[in-house]
Amino acid sequence: MSALKPWHWLALLACLPCLAAAQGYTAMPGQQQGAGVVVAAAPATDASVLTNLPGRQRRSLNGSWQALVDPYASGIGDWKAVGKDRVATGKADFYEYGFDDSNTLQVPGDFNTQRPELMYLEGSVWYRKSFGYDAAAAARAGRRLFVHFGGANYRADVFLNGKPLGSHEGGFTPFQFEITGLLADGENHLLVHVNNQRRHDGVPGPGYDWFNYGGLTRDVDLVETPATYVQDYFIQLAPDSPRRVQGWVRVAGTAAQQKVRLRIDELGVDLRVKTDASGYAPFAFDANITPWSPEQPKLYRVRFATPQDALEEEIGFRRLTVRGDQILLNGKPLFLRGVNLHEEIDGRRACSEADAQRMLERVRELGANFARLAHYPHNEYLSRLADRMGILLWQELPVYQSIDFAAPAMQAKLETMLAEMIGRDRNRAAVAFWGIANETFPSEVRNAALTALAARARQLDPTRPVAAAFFGPGIHDGKAVVGDPLFSAIDVIGINEYFGWYTPWPVEPEQVRWVAPGKPMLISEFGAEARLGNHGSDDVASAWNEEFQAEFYRKQFRMLRRIPFLSGTVPWVLMDFRSPVRLHPFQQGYNRKGLLSEGGDKKLAWQVIHDFYEKQR
Repeated sequence: MSALKPWHWLALLACLPCLAAAQGYTAMPGQQQGAGVVVAAAPATDASVLTNLPGRQRRSLNGSWQALVDPYASGIGDWKAVGKDRVATGKADFYEYGFDDSNTLQVPGDFNTQRPELMYLEGSVWYRKSFGYDAAAAARAGRRLFVHFGGANYRADVFLNGKPLGSHEGGFTPFQFEITGLLADGENHLLVHVNNQRRHDGVPGPGYDWFNYGGLTRDVDLVETPATYVQDYFIQLAPDSPRRVQGWVRVAGTAAQQKVRLRIDELGVDLRVKTDASGYAPFAFDANITPWSPEQPKLYRVRFATPQDALEEEIGFRRLTVRGDQILLNGKPLFLRGVNLHEEIDGRRACSEADAQRMLERVRELGANFARLAHYPHNEYLSRLADRMGILLWQELPVYQSIDFAAPAMQAKLETMLAEMIGRDRNRAAVAFWGIANETFPSEVRNAALTALAARARQLDPTRPVAAAFFGPGIHDGKAVVGDPLFSAIDVIGINEYFGWYTPWPVEPEQVRWVAPGKPMLISEFGAEARLGNHGSDDVASAWNEEFQAEFYRKQFRMLRRIPFLSGTVPWVLMDFRSPVRLHPFQQGYNRKGLLSEGGDKKLAWQVIHDFYEKQR
């Protein structure tokens, strides 16, 4: 592992003031944990988040929500107790908070960019939504009801009609609460307290190189199910067979032991299984599958049905495995023509299907067949679109440089977020790897934590390789030797190297000899900064110009094309993105390594990458 680069220290030092401030957050008294965990191959409790939300009966709560800014989080304790949602009724009554339609925020969306005064807020905002509901009719029909959140950054405390439902920690994965029997006939009020303070015991930790967008950044839905319902399922080709399909289905509710019918009409599949007392049933069958691939992203309509419930969605079937230093897709070696991207567009958190479509269209325009979703799970819209567009994905946990692996309950947090990420996207053919960490520092506690996390990922999903990204090596006597104690625990190695930017070239690029690590290796990050429209010499890094950035990539490819065992390249990054630790006048609070500006305009380096990828097809 190479020494820390200046930007690593900058990202950490810029965040030191938040270490003490974040400790001041206190949870609401008597709060419960959210139903945000999807557990193993045979999920064990009703706490699992509902899979395939688009296929369910739901009512969107998106739109305008009343909002109350609470920068010191004073409303979460017993003093103000905003969650009780009280209104003064007598002459002597008053409360030092209140909601009205003069202060609103749009959901989904970050709160930072919706009002200028909230741009750099790292604190609390309360959201309030009123909605009508016919609770009596639902009770007569025996319907169950859940409130589902696609994501809230970073911590959310949820209240319904003044009563606490529970809390959830983690800004990028879904969670839900069952509210059957808790709704009133007529008008109801849902309150959500969202706090985006960086925490020393958070995931990510307090230091990171992207913008800390807070709020209800993803969809909020009311979801109805029958009394007994299809809760979750997993279906995919067995890793060792082009015809063998295997998986499981889970039923939950009042009568979990059910007959389940699985149909894939295009394949002539009509299978019946019976769940056990816990609601779980495995299955397997053979079929003549047209496998999913970037060149032919074939999807099949899959339907699971019980006497009370039915779910269907489009699913692709493919095998993605590793053999030696190769990645194999459907048994054939695969070279990943990739690019990194953050979940940001138009200077805000990307939050809609249209946003995801725009980003993936630029990925495809570049000539890429692969995107690394940095540095956290992105919106479900993107993974579903990638299925249809034929773009492979590296989906990643926000386990980043400054994480405190020794913090109390840290391992439980890591495993919860992992389960939420895998539970949402395990049926997406486009998701190639589960990324468990980026640029973490070796230590006994880190090595043990991530080794256990990799093992847990394989328990939750035995069909996908586990990946992690590491600091790049130094070059000594012309050799680049990569190594980390975690290599033995993972399947795919990502190397983040910045020769020619953070690290000067010690030799000519063609003279670098990489030593094979014995497993598939990607260059998961490499890049240099340039501000759009700034032109000049191609050999002066401090000029921040497009010519230098383009020449950086030309030199990189002079080296990378000489690595015979390389499985892919992933330039950093598709588009310039906000980062408050970027302080130079040419940066202006943006990481300028994008191939595109924040407005989507191409820099000279775009064409360099595009031309290289055309030759790799």
